Amino acid sequence: MTKKFIIIICIVIFVSCKKTCKEDVTFKKYYFSMIDNISLYGKQFDTDSVVIFNDDEFSKFSKYSDYLSLLTNHKFRYTIIEQPIYLKHSDLEADIRDLKMWYEKNKCGMTVRISDSIVNGNLKKIVNCR
Repeated sequence: MTKKFIIIICIVIFVSCKKTCKEDVTFKKYYFSMIDNISLYGKQFDTDSVVIFNDDEFSKFSKYSDYLSLLTNHKFRYTIIEQPIYLKHSDLEADIRDLKMWYEKNKCGMTVRISDSIVNGNLKKIVNCR
């Protein structure tokens, strides 16, 4: 009887530990604000009219897409002509979907400090390779 009880307790502890996920609200807001800015930038190409680039929007897009690329290892689907341009709206949607999937897989325990550390580490690797 005691062996069964100990086994049951161990299973309950194992299952409860496995389900625990600490999702940092600050990181979630930080991450999704970058996705929102990328989405806003990309949606301007979803029209037949001429796109006039806003330097501030372009600057944010570049900063956030670079950050998320270094953090998630995601290869964005935009094309660079003079500036990054999404030729197909489906490419923007696919990028957003992939970034959201990465978040779902990696949200447990992720914080802004950890993500900044990952990005800075990957940036150093790139700089050292040049």
